[in-house]
Amino acid sequence: MRKALLVALCAMTAAIVPVALGGGTATPGVTAKLIKIGGTYPLTGAASSYAPIPRGMQAYFSYINGLKVKGKRGVNGRQIQWLVEDDAYNPQQTLQKTQKLVEQDKVFLVLGGLGTEPQLAVRDYLNSKKVPQLYVSTGATTFGFDQKKFHYTLGWQPDYQAEGALYGRYVKANLGGSKIAVLYQNDDYGKDYIAGLEAGLGSAKSQIIASRGFQVTDPAVTSQLTDLRRSGADTLAIFATPSKTIQTYVTLARLGWKPDHIILNSVSATDVFMSTAVRLAGAAAVNDSISVQYLKDPANPEWNNDAGMKLYKAIGAKYLPDGTNLNDGLYLYGMAKAYDFVKLVESLGNNLTRDALMAKALNFTVKGNPFALPGVSTTTSARDAFPISQMRLIQFKDGTWTAIGKLQNGRGK
Repeated sequence: MRKALLVALCAMTAAIVPVALGGGTATPGVTAKLIKIGGTYPLTGAASSYAPIPRGMQAYFSYINGLKVKGKRGVNGRQIQWLVEDDAYNPQQTLQKTQKLVEQDKVFLVLGGLGTEPQLAVRDYLNSKKVPQLYVSTGATTFGFDQKKFHYTLGWQPDYQAEGALYGRYVKANLGGSKIAVLYQNDDYGKDYIAGLEAGLGSAKSQIIASRGFQVTDPAVTSQLTDLRRSGADTLAIFATPSKTIQTYVTLARLGWKPDHIILNSVSATDVFMSTAVRLAGAAAVNDSISVQYLKDPANPEWNNDAGMKLYKAIGAKYLPDGTNLNDGLYLYGMAKAYDFVKLVESLGNNLTRDALMAKALNFTVKGNPFALPGVSTTTSARDAFPISQMRLIQFKDGTWTAIGKLQNGRGK
């Protein structure tokens, strides 16, 4: 009787305590059949235009959960449970919601959390808890430069300094003698871009003749653009998030100022944001803007017959609500990030612990992401904590971004 009771108790304990197969200690958020992960995103508020990212990730996870490989569904037989918390792009809420995910929901890791300031607000906390802060949705350079100090944090997309460097190289090679004005978000985000632009220009950085910053909470950028126009600049670099970028184009049209050249950071260069800018400011104000891309553009017909794009649209049609605008590249961004995450987890087999995952993430290569441009890879090593660094220059004309250069490594020479 006592023996039977002991066997029953052991069975109950095995069912209740989540244990990562291959390890003898409990791993939060991991069981033999489940991986529970979470992330914070602005589903409401001024930055809610980024909400398609976690929805695209959910769609891809649903697709993977339904796939059967070697008789098992999901990733190595585990289903991915994706918990998303709305932080409204408020760093204080990011901390509160992240603490909830870790301490109440017991997630295995935090994936793709969005925003420079929000993710900086939780970096210390997550590292102190040894919880992976994986593939953050921000290109702030600190997430690569300072990775050894913050071992459990890793970026994903090209960093803003690397992107800015491509703009600097382009100006130096093609727009010699041009006078550059910079409108930038006055925080680490905007300053990262300026540092990259100056690095790309090198000895020609004196071509930057004026710069004006703005706060995210500023109601307008009219005074900044008026000052920049007075500087005599013929080239304008806009280093801003989408809402302020759209406002900038509208203000330029109202002021009657059309710089000869406009450089626009990739964060704002998606179909939805550009279409809104065209609608509110007119095509003349937006046409010929230059940016970069590293993922395929679902709004560009050049990808209509591409296998990866067909997969993206098939997943979106099945797992996203009816009426979803699949031309919005942020859904594809979410799927591309989810793809790399799934490949990372697959590579670990049954050794799914937080330390094993971070060790692998820091020495890992993914090639052939179906949603990325051909030739773009996700690669890290002991000397390189910047997973994606390849981009190509693009130019906007009449509703479409067109490539104007070959793939380049933004962190290369």
